[in-house]
Amino acid sequence: MDYLPVLFGYHASNLGNSHVALSLCRYWNESGRKAPLTVPSSDDGLVYPWLKPAMTGLKKALVYKAGSSDQARIIAENTFFKTEKLSSHVYLWAGLSLDIFERFHNKGAKIIVERINCHRSTSRRIVEKAGERFAINLANSITEEQIAEENRKLAIADAIFCPSPMVKASLLENNIPGDKLLLTSYGWAPERFPSAGNPRPKNLKPVFLFTGSLCMRKGIPLLLEAWKKADIEGDLLLCGGIDKEIQTLLAKELTGKNIRHISYTKNIGEIYALADVFVFPSLEEGGPMVTYEAMAHGIPPLVTAMGGGAIVQDKINGIVLPEMDIDAWASAITDLAEHPEKRVQLGEHARKRSQEFTWQRVAEQRARLLEQRYTNLWKRNK
Repeated sequence: MDYLPVLFGYHASNLGNSHVALSLCRYWNESGRKAPLTVPSSDDGLVYPWLKPAMTGLKKALVYKAGSSDQARIIAENTFFKTEKLSSHVYLWAGLSLDIFERFHNKGAKIIVERINCHRSTSRRIVEKAGERFAINLANSITEEQIAEENRKLAIADAIFCPSPMVKASLLENNIPGDKLLLTSYGWAPERFPSAGNPRPKNLKPVFLFTGSLCMRKGIPLLLEAWKKADIEGDLLLCGGIDKEIQTLLAKELTGKNIRHISYTKNIGEIYALADVFVFPSLEEGGPMVTYEAMAHGIPPLVTAMGGGAIVQDKINGIVLPEMDIDAWASAITDLAEHPEKRVQLGEHARKRSQEFTWQRVAEQRARLLEQRYTNLWKRNK
C-alpha cells in the first residue's frame, strides 16, 4: 500500500488535537509518505493537497448551524469509508464512532489508533479519587458504556500510538496486549513560536505559569493548595478556561495571594514569554503539548509524571513530582522561587531537550515505527 489514509473526527483549526493530526500528516506527506487526512471541515486558511474536508461552503455552514458536531463527524466517517473501504490500513483518531471501527474491521483492514489520553477506566479511577480528596463529586464522570466501547475499539485495533509512557502503562493496566502499543510522543512547532529562543524575562518576582483547562483532571485544586502552602513572593498565572466542576472552588481561590487568571489568549507565545517556571500537576494526561512548548521557551517545568509526557527528565530538564503530594509541590515551588540559578540551568536544559521533539522529528519517529511494523506501508518509498 503506497499511502496511509487518516480520519480525524473534529473540525480542523490547527489548534488542540487537530494540530497533532495536521502536523503528523504534513511531515509525512513532505517526506514522500502519502497520508491523506479526512476531517469534517477545516478553517478556510488551511489548504493542503492532502487535507480532505468532507464539508465546505454552504453545506458546512448549514450542518453546523442546524446540526451538531456529531452530525459533522458522521458525514466525515461516511465520506472516509466510501473513499477508503478497500484500504488495507487506516489510521483512526479518538472521538470517532465504534461503527466506523467495526466497518473497517469487517473489511479486514489493519486499524491504527491514536490514543490521546489514558484508558478511560484509569482516567475515571484517578479523577474520582481526586474528587474525593477535594470533596468534589465526580462520580460517573465516565460511564461503563463508554469504557466498554473503548475496550471494543482497542480490541479490534492492530496498533495503538501511545503519546507517553503513562498512556502505555494505563493500557497495559487494562489488559491491552503490549505488542499492539507503539510508544511515541507529541511535539511542538517552531514556526508557531518564532521568539521561543529569546532570553528569559527578568521579573522582580518569579512568575509560575499554568496553561490548559482549569479542571480537576489537570490538578488545579492541588496546585492552588500547594501555592498557598508555599506562600512565596511570586505570582501564579493561570491561563485557560474554567471547568464548571471547580468554578465555585476557583472563584474563592482566585482572591488568594498573587494569583492571576487569563481565560483566553490568541497568542500563547506571549504568555510563555512572561514565565519563569511552568507548573503542570496533571493527574491524567495523554501528551501535554503545553509542556513541550513551555520547554521550547526555556521554561523549567514542575510536573507530575502525567504532566511530563515523554519529554521531561527528572532533575535534568525539569522536576517530576508525585501526584497529590501538596507538601512536595509546595517545597519545589519554594525551591525554584528562591534559586534563580537553578531555574536558569533547568531552563537551558529544557530548551535543548525540546529540540528533539519538533513535529518533524516526531513524525519521522512515528513513521519508522509504522514502517517497521508494516513492511508494505508506503512501499513506493522503499
